Amino acid sequence: MMAILPLNHPEPFAATLGVMLYPGEDEADRKRARAFAAQYLAEPLRRFHEAGEALRYEELSSIASDSGARLDDLESRWWDATATGELFKTLFALFNTDPGLASWENAIRLAELTTARHRVPGSRSALWDARSRFLSVAHLWGAWCIREGRFASRPEVGYDGWHDFQFFLAEAEILREWGQTWLPSRAKAKPPLPAEVWHVPEDWAPPEHEPSWPQTGVIADVGVPPDLLEHLRRSGRPRKAR
Repeated sequence: MMAILPLNHPEPFAATLGVMLYPGEDEADRKRARAFAAQYLAEPLRRFHEAGEALRYEELSSIASDSGARLDDLESRWWDATATGELFKTLFALFNTDPGLASWENAIRLAELTTARHRVPGSRSALWDARSRFLSVAHLWGAWCIREGRFASRPEVGYDGWHDFQFFLAEAEILREWGQTWLPSRAKAKPPLPAEVWHVPEDWAPPEHEPSWPQTGVIADVGVPPDLLEHLRRSGRPRKAR
């Protein structure tokens, strides 16, 4: 089954975030993803109706019917998801700095060093588990983390939240294409991302970027400080002793 992001939802940002938190293609995760979107929208919908606006009955009924699933694991999902995003961001930063050091193993090694320095949770096994659970949305969380979770609007230049979300998707698609096509130099290497991940529909395209708008829709120039590189192992077979 193709993992197409639910951009046809009445509120595609909430629906996409639901999928990012519950990316499994089984029915249980799909229900939780829809429930997250519905619960996320509860307060905005209340304000929407207080302002005298109204959704079509079909849209309102669909959102309400999706809201029932309990999301007891939401906090741990946020941790695993953002940890995976930071790992993907680090992997991409390693590629920009020195492609020979770009590997999930080295990204996790850097995450271990960072968590140890700041005395925050983040064991090696927990990071590998998070990556395994959220690999199909790692590029989306990578784009999220490169943005530092920030979404903005600039109404004075005609740039609103819808535009920013579309350019977030464009950024995630840049990371997806890289993650599915780049091959490390080591023997029998595979791309960082599998062939099947969540992505935009084939006919989707971001809006034309106006010169006065923020510099979105592109990936920031991220890299790894030189002092951290000395802790990492280069890809490929180790050299034989002479």
